[in-house]
Amino acid sequence: MKVFIVGAGMAGHALVEELLKAGKGLDIHLFGDEKALPYNRIFLADIIAGRKLPSQLLLKSYLRYEEEGVRLHLGERVERIFPDMKKIITSKGGVYSYDKLVLAVGSTPYIPPIKGVEKKGVFTFRSLRDVYEIMDMARVSKRAIVIGGGLLGIELASSLRELGLEVFLIHILDRLMEQWLDHTASKMLSKRLEDMGIKLILNAKTVEILGGKRSEGVRLSTDEVIYGDFVVLATGVRPNTSLAVASNLKVNRGILVNDFLETSAQDAYAVGECIEHRGRTFGLLSPVMEQVRVCARNLLYGNVEKYEGSVDYALLKVAGVRLLSAGRVHEREVDEIALYRDKENYRKAVVSNGKLVGVILYGNLSGSEKMLSMIKSGEGIKDYSFLIKDLIVEERELKPEDTVCNCNLVTYADILKAIREGARTIEDVQRMTKASTSCGGCAPIVEEILKKHVKARPQRINKVEEYKRAKHPFERELIQKLEAWAEEEDWQKIPEEDRDIGLKWYGIFYRKATPGYFMVRVRITHGKLSSEQALVLAHLSKKFGRNDIDITSRQQIQLRWIEVKDLPKVLEAIESVGLSTLQTGMDNIRNITGDPLSGLVEESLIDTVPIAKRITEVFLGKKQYADLPRKFNLALLGSERDCINCRFNDLCFSLAVKDGKYGFNVYGGGKIGSGGPEPALDLNMFVLPYESIELSKAVFELYSDMGNREDRNKNRFYFLIKELGVEGLRKELERRLLRRLEDKGQDLVKTWGEREGIIEQKNGLYTVSLMVPGGIFTGEDLETVAHLSRRYGSGEIRLSVYQNIYIVNVPEEKLNDLLSHPIFEKYSISTSPYFTNLIACQGSKTCAFGVIENKPDAIRLANYLSEHLPTNKAIRMHWSGCAKGCGQHGAGDLGFVGTKMRFNGEVMLAVEVFLKGKKLNTVPLKDINEYVRKLITEGVI
Repeated sequence: MKVFIVGAGMAGHALVEELLKAGKGLDIHLFGDEKALPYNRIFLADIIAGRKLPSQLLLKSYLRYEEEGVRLHLGERVERIFPDMKKIITSKGGVYSYDKLVLAVGSTPYIPPIKGVEKKGVFTFRSLRDVYEIMDMARVSKRAIVIGGGLLGIELASSLRELGLEVFLIHILDRLMEQWLDHTASKMLSKRLEDMGIKLILNAKTVEILGGKRSEGVRLSTDEVIYGDFVVLATGVRPNTSLAVASNLKVNRGILVNDFLETSAQDAYAVGECIEHRGRTFGLLSPVMEQVRVCARNLLYGNVEKYEGSVDYALLKVAGVRLLSAGRVHEREVDEIALYRDKENYRKAVVSNGKLVGVILYGNLSGSEKMLSMIKSGEGIKDYSFLIKDLIVEERELKPEDTVCNCNLVTYADILKAIREGARTIEDVQRMTKASTSCGGCAPIVEEILKKHVKARPQRINKVEEYKRAKHPFERELIQKLEAWAEEEDWQKIPEEDRDIGLKWYGIFYRKATPGYFMVRVRITHGKLSSEQALVLAHLSKKFGRNDIDITSRQQIQLRWIEVKDLPKVLEAIESVGLSTLQTGMDNIRNITGDPLSGLVEESLIDTVPIAKRITEVFLGKKQYADLPRKFNLALLGSERDCINCRFNDLCFSLAVKDGKYGFNVYGGGKIGSGGPEPALDLNMFVLPYESIELSKAVFELYSDMGNREDRNKNRFYFLIKELGVEGLRKELERRLLRRLEDKGQDLVKTWGEREGIIEQKNGLYTVSLMVPGGIFTGEDLETVAHLSRRYGSGEIRLSVYQNIYIVNVPEEKLNDLLSHPIFEKYSISTSPYFTNLIACQGSKTCAFGVIENKPDAIRLANYLSEHLPTNKAIRMHWSGCAKGCGQHGAGDLGFVGTKMRFNGEVMLAVEVFLKGKKLNTVPLKDINEYVRKLITEGVI
């Protein structure tokens, strides 16, 4: 039997699954307007917020459909059905014959009669395409307006707020989600949204979209004007009846169906949001899934089962709050109600004629399954106080036959079976049973079952994890508290755990080596800095930071000697020029590094700057990616020269070619500290440039989900790869991406180390380097460089991993004037190779972890070698003040780590010496000059 399903949404996909279960060998064809595979629309807002990848919404892969014999016709719209001939015609001109047909065409967004809705910058929120358009607009916007206070509008507003936008949510009625919530629950939800920073405007009708060709805001019926960069209409949906009308099927508000879910045409059925049954239309997943199961049986066995209607219920997570609304929640005069409320929770039961007819559970969902069962069965009750009180304390014991996932009819027994077969995580249960893959409402119950039945090893929660689990730094209002601490001008009043842990999420570091002063680390993605930004940082350094500037080994700038009273002003100034200090410390994705001359020189075959910016947009400011087991370093190398020590990062994309296309080979697990240097492992993967963004996101999520959170010395990404194995990691990534990853291509990296001097660019302009030994710079000098970049270049500066500076895009005729400036007497354009490839992190002067002074020691050795052993050979000397490895000692030709040793009974300062990442010896610091000279003269290096 040939079955056509028109509509590749959640209902269409679910019907395919039901038919496949029967094993009848049907010839199933699935038609969809969109080119995308069927996906879960419920989580569209999660893509915008960065909580999920688009691929994670896909319900099944192409390969799986193919293996199961399902024919996909995606991007092929069915234009008309000819029921008498049992044929259809499609937008591609195809004419197909069927035996049975099901319409699962869903709904379309309702566009209210608002003047100007046709303007650019006005979006609906229904499909993946809508999501991509909204995301593109959000990236270049500061303020968004969402019209509609239903579930979709609220979820969208929350996601846009998470992106950092100022968000206005406008609703025509006096309360949110009026269909599902009463006034009390709606007020609690409203407060939740307002606490998130969303500006609610209720009981307000939007009458006009303002602006010329592009929207600039809205006008309300009260004549109040709200300005915004774009507008999203989330004003509800209507059944999609266009195909039915074109095919002469009977329609009213929706496509009319009988109890067997048949339309007015023979052998043509309909399910989902497009139908009207007994005068009702449907907008929730639960009744749609019930219709799908009935329809599948009627297709397979003739009309053997009637659809009697469904109990309306929504099991949702709205703005981070879980809630259940089921049945009739708005009581009548003759009804009895039972209520419970505290600060975080609200529970309401509506009882009519001794039967439970409706419930609202806000926050605590304990007892939800029992309540749903009672509403559906019409079971009578005498004492219903237990619905409100007793179930808060103790959840009922599940029986094997009890349904856990109503959307997919997964029972407690099904989940126990999955656990017996190896399920250990909620992702395992989703894959093996489909529980919580639809609306997601049963996820907390699945998690509780896993906790009860999966024996987990006892966790030794470290101090940082304890702090995060008590309350994440993003939820502690630390920046608001910082204002108060600044007013008091007493750094000692800052709670120790906030000072030593929490503030690092905002790039504020208290250093015990400099009591009373803070260091501020500025994120400079890919080391690319505008002159305007440089001038602001220079000003802050001079005014608040003793004129000190540190150029770091991750292409960032650190300001030191900042007093607590000045921190808010410093942060505000940094943000005013588009820079951020966010997530530059602790368990976060740190600054993305790349070739400082990416896109400018001939060696650069892929410009990685825009890729770095896009990946940064994915994670910056989002709690999901700010709660990793440990720090995470990422490097992008699109050049034939590795000047960033690429393979000593947790995730490394290194220039490669495959099948004539440039892309990246992928390496993972590189580290310096946490047990010693380890270069990244070859993951045998090749990705195209744009694919690196999606893969990065999948890796972040995998590390967050599966990384060790016990011993901070053994929870870098390296240890997870070792635990899973390279093949295991690859399989896990492929599962999350829903596609196979390509094997690696040909590596194109030819040389290593820093560039110096006057460097010709491929556009005919030039780059001029300033060699900055150890990254020791000043605010005055940064100000000078900023002005020079404006006068002689394009107003752009690039910072390098080797702590040097480049002025770029200088015309040839301006080179002499630029090089005549006195700044080049202080920082030469070319120097000894011992200095060119020198890295040195902060030492004991400003870092409590530092054992030796480090920077002066590094410069002293470079000076000594330059004088006594001149060479043209580039030797990369990397100095770390302690074993934490901020100076990347394991990545150098020679590496040095500050330590102490006992010699002839005397404790003295020393360095551990590494040769290409392997420890050679421990040498007294006073003897290091001669020791290294001997290594070089004897040809060891």
